[in-house]
Amino acid sequence: MTAVKRKYTPNLKEFMALCSSNYAKLSRIVNLVDIELEQSFSVHIDGQPNLLISLKQRSEHTATYELLQESQNISLKRRYLVRMYHDAKVAEVLSGLNQGMLPPVFPYPNKQMKQPDEKIQLNRFLAEWLNFCLEFGQSHSLNKTQLVFFD
Repeated sequence: MTAVKRKYTPNLKEFMALCSSNYAKLSRIVNLVDIELEQSFSVHIDGQPNLLISLKQRSEHTATYELLQESQNISLKRRYLVRMYHDAKVAEVLSGLNQGMLPPVFPYPNKQMKQPDEKIQLNRFLAEWLNFCLEFGQSHSLNKTQLVFFD
């Protein structure tokens, strides 16, 4: 007898908790440096890829940031688009790994070999990355001579 494979259903409670946590972490980072539209600042961690954060869009209830992870030591350039929803206090990855907008669930199987839960995986990665930046990072504004150390 073969087991019937169930269709992937996202866990909305887990996803919203993760996005809420990401909002709090990203807020701590971006609120330390006052940047305007199309300005950027860099989070530097010794021996690790740098994180370049650029404000791409701001409205009363949202802000969209481009997060670029790059390294001079290895051929690495990862770009993520993250939207912060200030009224709901959540931040979600809109696109990642240099690809277009992410659907909530990828059909499986698919030609790109994406996992059905790719969106939550990228949001988990963002959470880990932001934790690492908050613990070990130093911020340097690219448009000002301000240096901020995270505590």
